[in-house]
Amino acid sequence: MMVLIPAYLVGIAGLVAGAVAGLVVAWAAKNGRLPARDARLTAPLLLAAAGAHLVLIPAVELERQVFFALYAFALLVTVAMGFAGVSIWRLGAVVFPTGSILAYAYFAVLVHQADYAGLAIKVVEVAAIACALQPLVAARLRAKQSPHEAGG
Repeated sequence: MMVLIPAYLVGIAGLVAGAVAGLVVAWAAKNGRLPARDARLTAPLLLAAAGAHLVLIPAVELERQVFFALYAFALLVTVAMGFAGVSIWRLGAVVFPTGSILAYAYFAVLVHQADYAGLAIKVVEVAAIACALQPLVAARLRAKQSPHEAGG
């Protein structure tokens, strides 16, 4: 069952603030280490998810406060690693949001309710995962097509 939890609507504001912060960081850090597409899309989406979880900390119980803070920190470190040129950042860009989505799904099944704000945040996380995976999928597709083009 989907519910509207008014206290969680602040998460939407956190999404927007995080995305704006991500775009500002991408603009300010034009260092060439993070591909432009990731700087414009993946990083702002990850920072949007981090922002949403940070602003939700006061609205949730203590256990989830700890998880939300750790998750936001993990996303911030992931984005920082991307801008620093650490190649493993993309793994964090996929793994951390996936874990958050799975935890949300478990909570929705266990408690039998999901909230609209949480669902909106999960949509952003899915978009971040897709953006992080897109270059890998595209490279794999190009690699599969290359042998056929060379032989044909």
